Amino acid sequence: MVRIQKVVVLFVIIAFSVTAVGCFTIRVGGKGELAPSTEKGTKIAEKRIWYALWGLVPLGDNSTDSLIPETAKKVRVETKYTFVDALINIFTIILSVETFKVEIYEVK
Repeated sequence: MVRIQKVVVLFVIIAFSVTAVGCFTIRVGGKGELAPSTEKGTKIAEKRIWYALWGLVPLGDNSTDSLIPETAKKVRVETKYTFVDALINIFTIILSVETFKVEIYEVK
């Protein structure tokens, strides 16, 4: 009986570890200078980035190069895990596909 409990606990720990960890990479780039996260700005772009295998493989472009306009002097980049992402991931996590949102702010 104790052995079965140990196996169940081990299985739960492994299942949690597999579903709770990720290697989500967002390549931040562009012509503008990066501003500190404490500076306020105006949102100029946003993008949802999809990943497979719990964040190991980006499905598409995971960079901010195309989001930052040439005229932007100073920008701030935020990654967010929104309520919409959580709803989407409830259904897509079965296939190991997850999503995050990137927002670009221009700082004056």
